[in-house]
Amino acid sequence: MKKFIFLFIISFAFHPLLAQKDKELFLPLEFKEAYKKGTRLKSGQVSEKYSQNRAVYRIKATVNPITHLLTGQAQITYFNNSPDTVRAVTFHTYHDVYKPNSQKSTLLKNAVDPQNHQGVIIYKLLLGQEPINLKDPKQATYQGTNYSVLLKKPLLPKTTQELTIHWNYVIPGEGFVRSGAIDSTSMMVGYWYPEMAVLDDINGWDRIAFDAATEFYHDFSDYEISLTVPDNFTVWASVAPENPKDVFSPMVQQRLEQARKSKKSVQILTAADFKSTSTGTTTWKYEAKGFPDFAFALSDHYLWDASMYQDEHGEFFVHTAYPVKHPQFISVMPTIHTSLDVFHHTFPVYPFPYKHFTIFNGYTSGGMEFPGMANNHAQSAKMVESRSIKGTTDEEMILGLTLHEMAHMYFPFLMGINEKKYAWMDEGFAQFTGTFAKPIFPYTHRNGPSLGSQNIAPMMVPTYQHLSSNTNSYTISSAAYHSLYSLLGKEEFMKALHAFMDEWKNKHPTPYDFMYSFNTASGKDLNWFWKRWYFDWGYPDLGITTVKGNNVVVENKGGRPLAFTILRTFKDGTTSKQEVSPLVWENSSSYTHKMKSSKQPLAKVELILQLGGDVESKDNVWIKP
Repeated sequence: MKKFIFLFIISFAFHPLLAQKDKELFLPLEFKEAYKKGTRLKSGQVSEKYSQNRAVYRIKATVNPITHLLTGQAQITYFNNSPDTVRAVTFHTYHDVYKPNSQKSTLLKNAVDPQNHQGVIIYKLLLGQEPINLKDPKQATYQGTNYSVLLKKPLLPKTTQELTIHWNYVIPGEGFVRSGAIDSTSMMVGYWYPEMAVLDDINGWDRIAFDAATEFYHDFSDYEISLTVPDNFTVWASVAPENPKDVFSPMVQQRLEQARKSKKSVQILTAADFKSTSTGTTTWKYEAKGFPDFAFALSDHYLWDASMYQDEHGEFFVHTAYPVKHPQFISVMPTIHTSLDVFHHTFPVYPFPYKHFTIFNGYTSGGMEFPGMANNHAQSAKMVESRSIKGTTDEEMILGLTLHEMAHMYFPFLMGINEKKYAWMDEGFAQFTGTFAKPIFPYTHRNGPSLGSQNIAPMMVPTYQHLSSNTNSYTISSAAYHSLYSLLGKEEFMKALHAFMDEWKNKHPTPYDFMYSFNTASGKDLNWFWKRWYFDWGYPDLGITTVKGNNVVVENKGGRPLAFTILRTFKDGTTSKQEVSPLVWENSSSYTHKMKSSKQPLAKVELILQLGGDVESKDNVWIKP
């Protein structure tokens, strides 16, 4: 008996410690080490010990649109800004994903002749002035789409390493993913140069092999680009060219000046301006400072429109480029203006990161973002009819895609997010941002049983490690952002979001920096919310259990702290609705909602979740017997 009492006292004494530990977020060892060293802070603020590396790229490249061959020479200066000595450097050759034996996602199953693609061919590599044999395992190792090169002279803190790389690769054609040839002479070209990998305080070198399923992780670097193409081609890029008089005719220059003064679209290139043959080459020169990446597109038969968007945040020169056969793409320009208006005045109420922005038409499905650019499909309402989403228009579809891709200029590009591991941070943000434009998809009850599958791992499981990450990245994450917004309210959410963005822009925040920053800025311990949305197993599933008098009992069967709306319909057809904060789920899985009294007899009660539906929607509706 005494032994039992002693054990009871001990367990009771430790209970507060266990309860406090239960409120803490789980930290993997690499994160624990960073917080122990002080390179990250649990306040969510940037530590004085935080550092990040960067590079300066001086690249000369040529593109042969007929053969699709891109040939480049890069002089790279890599800056070790960290307090650590670097003994090897890693760089990415992302187009190696097309090589026969590379690891590929199902996204590449329709690629043309991937078995014949040789990937990125590096035929010269110098460290300083010393040549490196990439086939010698004592000098370099190769993993998927990454090369790691051993440094004979370690790179000390606050010093630089020079690299010279000569390479070529064939730009992929039909079936490409994100970057490739759209038709015989039109191309959207991304991740086209050997890019230095990110070396951060959490993971060390980013050596995750690219399989085309997940996206990217970039340092913020400087670019000096010389791009040579046939002289009958036009190039669009992440920034405007530095030598416009060399690459644009007087007529084009005049039209550009007109567009800079116009809120309405001005056609810069018409079909009458196309030249069927070239008489030589033209070199386009670009400079970009502090960019996470650099992309470009080219064509000899794309129309080009431009206009100026202007408000209190400055002037934004925006462009669209598209083939004659896609006349509906002309409606993209007004959606760019609408998106900028949403970003600056509704959400996230933050200056758009790029004053020069282009949307290029050509992706086979959906869109793909690059700094200062997007590659968009000619979206239509018919595309989503197969998903049982009806009642929308082509214009709404184009707005939805445009706004989504432009939102990526904030997340991941301004915020430097590691999309390979945490795609939900940016895809969910972009999806959520779209809800601040006019509703794109009307509300319908939709079952989503797959959301409750064990294949849907917690969001903190790195994106590249599980096949169903796409659902987390878009559907689950956008619902989490929506619930967080509902939990904090507009004012507190925006305050916390701006604090996070101000603190971490042009850096590399992790999910913990995001969560801790929101805790600090809101003055609330939101760990219970983070745990259930991002760390725990669960799924979105609410259901009405009983309706009695003015009381509605709602059960949270899936565990996610969802925001929801209770919609009442009365016998005379009138309705009323009340929004419910996810705070009701902090300490209970059951919630009793007291509805406002009404003189009209009640006919129906419905639960409405973000974008409609949950794992099982049958119990989202109660109809009076």
